[in-house]
Amino acid sequence: MTPALSPGDHFMMENFTFLIRKPYRSDIIVFQTQGIQHPSVPSNQIYIKRVAGEPGDRLRISDGKLYVNDRHVELKNSAGPIHYVSLFGSQYLASSTNTITVPDAHYFVLGDNSSNSFDSRFWGFVPARNIIGRPSICYWPPNRIGTVK
Repeated sequence: MTPALSPGDHFMMENFTFLIRKPYRSDIIVFQTQGIQHPSVPSNQIYIKRVAGEPGDRLRISDGKLYVNDRHVELKNSAGPIHYVSLFGSQYLASSTNTITVPDAHYFVLGDNSSNSFDSRFWGFVPARNIIGRPSICYWPPNRIGTVK
């Protein structure tokens, strides 16, 4: 999730926001991997990714851009717009001709560091019930103190 969160960052997670509303596209979520069916995804782990697709969305990646319901949607982090790449071995959105629809009560998530992210492109959808919160404030190291965006 670099640059939003980097290895070694310590952050606080809050779980109140998603009690009031559902996650939106571009929200960074913290979720459990329980129930995600992929041999390389260990059960009972916690992952952090950015929401790219909400329930019912039709997604496609073409020329490094994310398309939601046939419209270009630009997701950004502190470094600017995120450019998405196709990765060898990915099962979902592996080429510009692939389109997927996010099932009800699920989300499609992508890492900000697209060329080095093990995300929904490989293992599919995150059940809404797996979402436990969102990172809010990075408190360590001192040069990274601030809100997580």
